[in-house]
Amino acid sequence: MPPTRRTKRNLTITITSSSNHHYQASASVETIINNDDLLTEILLRLPIKSLLKFKAVSKHWLSLISNPIFSHRLRLVRILISGLFVRRFTLRVNNPEYDFINLESNPSRAPFKSLTFVNDSYGIKVLQSCNGLLLCSSSRAYQPRRNYYVYNPTNKQYTILPRLHVDRGIFRSIFGVNLAFDPSKSAHYKVICVRNCDSLRDGHYQIEIYSSKTGPWRLSGGSFTAPSVINFRGGVFWNGAIHWVSTHGSSLYFDVDQEKLREMPMPPIPDEWEERRHQYFGESRGHLHLIEIYGPCTALFNVYEMKTDYSGWFVKYRVDLGGVTDVFPEMIRTYLDPEDLHYYGYSILCVVREENDDDSYLVLHLPKKAVRYNLKDRTFKKLHDVAPAGNQSEDESALQFRWFDAFQYTESLACV
Repeated sequence: MPPTRRTKRNLTITITSSSNHHYQASASVETIINNDDLLTEILLRLPIKSLLKFKAVSKHWLSLISNPIFSHRLRLVRILISGLFVRRFTLRVNNPEYDFINLESNPSRAPFKSLTFVNDSYGIKVLQSCNGLLLCSSSRAYQPRRNYYVYNPTNKQYTILPRLHVDRGIFRSIFGVNLAFDPSKSAHYKVICVRNCDSLRDGHYQIEIYSSKTGPWRLSGGSFTAPSVINFRGGVFWNGAIHWVSTHGSSLYFDVDQEKLREMPMPPIPDEWEERRHQYFGESRGHLHLIEIYGPCTALFNVYEMKTDYSGWFVKYRVDLGGVTDVFPEMIRTYLDPEDLHYYGYSILCVVREENDDDSYLVLHLPKKAVRYNLKDRTFKKLHDVAPAGNQSEDESALQFRWFDAFQYTESLACV
């Protein structure tokens, strides 16, 4: 039966899914169909998968849906995380495989199990997700031979980024490559690469930028110093900047538009600890979150949120996983002391903010499963069964994923 949508005046628009993808409509509805403003308002309320199909209805519909302005407006009315790609660990496969944890009320098929959109002899892995786009690279290639890609898994479009510069025959090491894309502001994206200044000076870095609007890689500003333990590979895009955390010393953020590097304030480290214990760092629905867990009871922790003016972090949620351990006792490692940091077997894959904050939740990885934990009422339910890896130990409490193995999937019509 063809899909049907009703306007506020109770006029019916019927789309027929024939091989020619044409539609049938009454004369009064045809008048509305010919009104681009009203038609756009109707299309904005349809699922992304329907929009992809409706591109074939006519050249006019293709033009409307493919217009960057339409994609921009779609982003303003819809920010939905459909699921998480989680990278499976295996030594036997050149091309990494991914589980898909569906977060929608109506589960859909996984967009992919492995990435094969281009023939890369070294395989392809995901480095980062950002507002519907995936930053990917050759999986096992030596740095000078590594390709980088931006891929939209919804419309299957991709682009191969230009190779990074080689200065005077010397390839400068790459410490991190991050994607910056905000479709509510622009249809274009930027890729930020952190490299060392030259091959002989440790701890001295430079930033290079690729823009989908202007093209080739270019240097941004002068060199800078940073702690050797800063995680340039795990950058998070939020508030127009890429953010990097360090286990000790300064954490940094890079304002992409102003091309300014600044220090990011961090919560204090407990007196008895010498370095940070990051258990999650990520963005959701315009909020930047940080979770650090020190114990003695690792089932109790806080979820921090950064203030938009960077004046500091505040406790947004307090989490107690006691109820989860009662229902899933397999997450308790009884062979350890209860005050051991690894006594509870779980990892935090994602903090998901919803339009109604009462519905915001954590995605937790427990042994052999993923669980959704509501941050307000502390209810929870199983989302996904995780098949053990072929080389996984016999430990029933073993985990396969952490937050840096999980990548948000947001449906998008963005062109790359």
